[in-house]
Amino acid sequence: MKKILLFVLTLVFTSTAFGQIAYLQYRKVPADQEAKFVERETKYWSKVAKSAIDKGQLAGWSLWKKVGVTKTDAPNYVFVNSYVSLDQLDQNFWGDNMDALGDVKPQDVETMSFTEVPFDYFVQFEDNIAGDYKYAIVNYGLPTSVGDFIQENKTLWKPFHENNIKNGNRMTAWGMASVVYPSGNQNRFSVFTYDGFNKLSDALDYLRYQDYSSDGEAGPFADIISKSKMNELLPDGFNYRIIYERIMSVE
Repeated sequence: MKKILLFVLTLVFTSTAFGQIAYLQYRKVPADQEAKFVERETKYWSKVAKSAIDKGQLAGWSLWKKVGVTKTDAPNYVFVNSYVSLDQLDQNFWGDNMDALGDVKPQDVETMSFTEVPFDYFVQFEDNIAGDYKYAIVNYGLPTSVGDFIQENKTLWKPFHENNIKNGNRMTAWGMASVVYPSGNQNRFSVFTYDGFNKLSDALDYLRYQDYSSDGEAGPFADIISKSKMNELLPDGFNYRIIYERIMSVE
């Protein structure tokens, strides 16, 4: 029953604080089961999450859907349960808040039997620029040094993004997290950053190739690239850059 009740991500993805922990559960949902999956999670299990949040057992819950198809066997949804501290993880908040379902029986609205959890992660948020957004580009990476990656993002890239957001350059939020568990050199990623947008077209425009080697509007970007050591920290670039659409968040 405990496995049935594990769900998750406001990856992340709304207001997060430095040091906040999140459990990310990636879920593979068959196309013919998506409507049932989304209905059950948003109509029923979000109420359980809300009850836990009201009791101080959870900081936030959200459900995100991957935009498009990357690999046919890859997860297409991700939950985020965010916590104020690691201590909150010791609480069985799903079991403690089942009364939020009312007269509905858990087994009648479960979603684990027809979906798959390919992998899950515990992460720590290292920094962020708060803002509202519907779409998030999540940039997954395995830098040669996690510490140097975090430091450069804090001191170089965060001020750059902060200025762009302030000037209304389509991005509306930004954040960064490091992986707590699982860990090791065979991991899929050890860090990620996320860029928030309110329109899919803005997120896609941000990803498309543009020449930043000259002056004009590209000038500031070319300048920051000259100061960056990302070519050394991520010699092959990010492992994946995936867009997620927010389905629902509970704060």
